[in-house]
Amino acid sequence: MRFFSSLTAVGSLFLTAILLPVFGGALFALFTFGAFLLSLVGVIGGSDDRSVRQHEPSMDGRSWRNG
Repeated sequence: MRFFSSLTAVGSLFLTAILLPVFGGALFALFTFGAFLLSLVGVIGGSDDRSVRQHEPSMDGRSWRNG
């Protein structure tokens, strides 16, 4: 699913760049840019969480000194 969302993001970004120089295309470019932002949020939201968990005990940085 992340592949199709990223494909939609790239496609809508290119479509936005193509529509901007066209006369009257700026109106449609707003919709394609909105689709880009929504699909980008989907790609970022679907990525794995690689942050440090909060429920893990915190490490004492001075433990080597304190014994």
